Amino acid sequence: MTKASIFALFMIIFVLGMVMQETQGQQMCHALAIKSNCNDGACTNLCKLKWKGSGSCFSNQQVYSCLCNFPCKI
Repeated sequence: MTKASIFALFMIIFVLGMVMQETQGQQMCHALAIKSNCNDGACTNLCKLKWKGSGSCFSNQQVYSCLCNFPCKI
């Protein structure tokens, strides 16, 4: 192999290592967006717009609430 090929291979491995390190350390945060009368479409849209995350309705003691999941900001 030539020096250029070895350098290119090293750079690819280095960049992939940096990307893996960033994604492994990222934690997910959670928030209640709608505390009653949750609608799946509204919940999903609200979470996407507000936090760039995903959301779904769940039963919270006979009331449906919206729980959003999104990447935490550090």
